[in-house]
Amino acid sequence: MLKENFEIRPIQPDDKDGLKRGLAMLSSESKRQRFFSSRKDFTEKELAFFTEVDQHNHIAFVALSKKEDGPQPAGSVRCVRDLLHGRPDFAELAITIVDCFQGMGLGKALLDALAEKAVKEGIHYLYGDFHASNIKVQKLLEGYCVRHHLPAGSFHLQRQADGFLYFEMALA
Repeated sequence: MLKENFEIRPIQPDDKDGLKRGLAMLSSESKRQRFFSSRKDFTEKELAFFTEVDQHNHIAFVALSKKEDGPQPAGSVRCVRDLLHGRPDFAELAITIVDCFQGMGLGKALLDALAEKAVKEGIHYLYGDFHASNIKVQKLLEGYCVRHHLPAGSFHLQRQADGFLYFEMALA
């Protein structure tokens, strides 16, 4: 059913308008949970960063719903290799699913697509921050470890003083 309703593919430079439309479709709460603030738009520099990726150090996928009136943005996932801290096998994760498409398994499918590509590119760990109230992301990450039968200790959470959780997780 997921493949019948959505196309998941590597992001492309011409996806800029789709990312803008996707941001406009997010609720205020989803924007806060993803961007830690209520975003109204992306700058041209941000759009270039999000869409003009090398698929090696910066890997990104988009999900488009297959609608009769044309494809609609449904979600995106990305990871950026941690070269700044000398950890080339680590990458920072970000994922966004448009509200009306949440709960359909799209987050799982995007994360699996990203993880498969990341491992091929030599990335073996993802890390990042999310607000402690964002239970959906925590369940998504824990679910990945369970689905892929990763050993205990493959997913680490650390509570920060500011209400955020820092995570690191191994990839299958």
